[in-house]
Amino acid sequence: MTNIYDVLSEIQVKATANAKKAVEEDLKKEDPPLEEAKAILEENINEEVEPEPESADESTEGDDEE
Repeated sequence: MTNIYDVLSEIQVKATANAKKAVEEDLKKEDPPLEEAKAILEENINEEVEPEPESADESTEGDDEE
């Protein structure tokens, strides 16, 4: 019989390994030229994030009654 904690532990180990692999691959990529990097950073800073409109069917008390 399999213990639920063993399953959760194995899932966590696999997720951690996948994340580590993705970070290692990302670190191997070369950085963009200085001017391009500055442009990317300035573009991200200047972007305004618009809040998502609230759905009309949501209750203000948090219990989404219909």
